[in-house]
Amino acid sequence: MAENSMIRVPENRSRIPAPLERIVRGVMRRIAVHGKVTHGLNLRLGRGSSINSLHGLIVGDNVSLGQRSVIEVDGTIGDYCLIGRGVQIVGRADHDTDQVGMPMAFSTWVGDRENIPLDSVQIGRDVWIGGGVIVLGGVQIGDGAIIGAGAVVTKDVESYGIAVGNPARVVKHRFNSAEERESHSAALRGRTG
Repeated sequence: MAENSMIRVPENRSRIPAPLERIVRGVMRRIAVHGKVTHGLNLRLGRGSSINSLHGLIVGDNVSLGQRSVIEVDGTIGDYCLIGRGVQIVGRADHDTDQVGMPMAFSTWVGDRENIPLDSVQIGRDVWIGGGVIVLGGVQIGDGAIIGAGAVVTKDVESYGIAVGNPARVVKHRFNSAEERESHSAALRGRTG
């Protein structure tokens, strides 16, 4: 395992010219981030992506959200997360489905009530969510997990698990041992920026 000081971070991966990058990214954040969302440094948003939370979402540092992705939940997204194109992270209980005699379109909406556990998603640090993934509310994705493209996450995914399919299930793990996983976690805790 490489020591923390040996990890090389690219200077700039952006296609936006360096002199304009700060301005363009700031404008993109103002257009795409709504509601009760707070975010850390270096939030990178692809074209057509949006983030919204009615009760509160905290997004960490160095998070990237791919083009046309939508996040509409409460909860947390940890530092260094990569979220691919066309990803949807959405609640499961946005409309009340058991009000007798009331069409769902007019039933109690998530914004008209207090938050419940099904409104929230907890995503750990250093998580990679592949393109086209759907993550439903009420789940936790542990640190270092990878969610394969097109998966539908309906249950928790353990730290460093690699989950694929519909419904998503863990098929293997990152790193060869618990010691390597802990060493990686310790290196992430020690990183700044």
